[in-house]
Amino acid sequence: MQTFKKYPDWRHVLGPNNPLMRTKSAHHFARKPIHADGSKWRNVKKFVREFCTESTIHGLRNIEAGKTLLERLWWLTVVVLSVVACGMLIQKVYHKWANNPVIVSYDDTATKVWTIPFPAITVCPEAKFKVDVMNFTEAFYQHFHSSRTLDKKSHDRLMAMLQICDDFFHIVLPYQERYPNSSLDVVALLNKISVDKSSTIIVCRKGTDMCRNQFFHTLTEDGVCFTYNGFSAQDMFNEGVLHNEYEYLTETNSATNWTLENGYAPGTPFTTHPLRASGYASRLRLNLASFKSNVEAHCAEEQGFKVVLHSPDEYPIPFAKYVLLSLDRDINIAIRPQILTTSKELASYSPARRQCYFSHERTLKFFRVYNQNNCELECLTNYTLAKCGCVKFSMPRSAGTRICSTAEQRCIIEARYGMLKALSQNRLNNDGLISECDCMSACSSIQYLTEITQSTYDSIQTVSLRLKPLLPQLIKPMESVTSSKVSVFFKGAEFLSTRRNELFGLTDFVANCGGILGLCLGISFVSLVELLYYCIVRPVQMARKSTGRNWQVVMVREKSGDQSFVWRDENQ
Repeated sequence: MQTFKKYPDWRHVLGPNNPLMRTKSAHHFARKPIHADGSKWRNVKKFVREFCTESTIHGLRNIEAGKTLLERLWWLTVVVLSVVACGMLIQKVYHKWANNPVIVSYDDTATKVWTIPFPAITVCPEAKFKVDVMNFTEAFYQHFHSSRTLDKKSHDRLMAMLQICDDFFHIVLPYQERYPNSSLDVVALLNKISVDKSSTIIVCRKGTDMCRNQFFHTLTEDGVCFTYNGFSAQDMFNEGVLHNEYEYLTETNSATNWTLENGYAPGTPFTTHPLRASGYASRLRLNLASFKSNVEAHCAEEQGFKVVLHSPDEYPIPFAKYVLLSLDRDINIAIRPQILTTSKELASYSPARRQCYFSHERTLKFFRVYNQNNCELECLTNYTLAKCGCVKFSMPRSAGTRICSTAEQRCIIEARYGMLKALSQNRLNNDGLISECDCMSACSSIQYLTEITQSTYDSIQTVSLRLKPLLPQLIKPMESVTSSKVSVFFKGAEFLSTRRNELFGLTDFVANCGGILGLCLGISFVSLVELLYYCIVRPVQMARKSTGRNWQVVMVREKSGDQSFVWRDENQ
């Protein structure tokens, strides 16, 4: 009895009905069982031995079955090196899955040209002004190189004209210092002095149809241009975000049956907007003209016409990409469309991994349709506004945003090249770009690649030979005009488009990891379940078993005749 006096409150060990509980000294007995020394370590060894013996992972049984310490260390080293090799190989597989999950390949079937729209064509004449309204060269020399001064009306027109002339007038400081730093109604002034459509586009013919009336005014950094087969302002811009001071686009036809991502809707009639390509033999022929009196080498070095081919949902940016049609030249532009689509399997990937945006993933403030061209124009607008505190008149802007004055055109030019430089440096260094300028391509895009051939063109001689016997009165006016021709057509009736597909998906990643684990360690799916069992389930079971032991007190008679009590685990 004296054995338990040092253990307080042992009622839960013996039970309330045990005779010992009725003794007066019951409170001197132990409260909890006494564990044998080293029992926890023996349990750990027992657990490890059980895991090594029962596991299906290669090498663990050899560790447990090793007869000498050296043999066990050898197999332990082999297993550790195999685990390290698995980790390194799986890391490489993961990097491949994370960084190169997409492949661009050709479609299995050819695409017909009549399933895609004919390109939008924007024409910007380099002879920008009507000399009978205002002579740019005379007004410039009178203002900067003579003692005479221009009246306010002529002065404002000159300042407006300078905003669409070459960069030369805004880089040479002696000129820039004399520009007034005040805002003008630039668009209204340019509409009065710019050449009009009727004197620029003489003839437009697509197949047997005349299409001159299908050109509409478009406002660009080159002033007033003329666009064929483009979007209207309602289709191009978001509603309620632009000012209402002037129009950017005067196109009236609405694009209701076509999107670049989904193409033409089923059941759409062949004649729709934007216009389809009707085959490689169907050419768009343009006769473009400039009055010789309007042609001058002062405002612009290049002479002729800038021709921009772009997707109908893109806003034209002449300074970025154009074909120069020189005066008295005849050029043929053969188009080879390059279409890139993206499989729906990649929709679950982040835009950064697939390197493109679906239409619902990226919204622009001004433009209704996301594409790389519109995003870059909006980015340039935001960058210019942040740097200069104003924007160019041709840039989309909200009400209240100030138009840059003529004196601030240098800042606009610096902002343009500064933004391009900053974007190039960031992409080169793989730095994260601000979201407004992270202009990745759209997941569905179209580009019109061109092959150009040209020859000389004598319009007066051609008209004289063909029309002089019938309409002799036309010959005299033609002598005051210089003309050029352009013919736009598809190179073939069908072409191979490209498509983004999944190169290395989740299934491939799991399969590669399984192959590596099976090669190095013999691990299968069952082995992974087995690991979970031994890491979670089995330890919990052992813990519950050890804390839930049943103990009993056993009386032992010693040789001296004394009696003592000892603990005995009923589970042993």
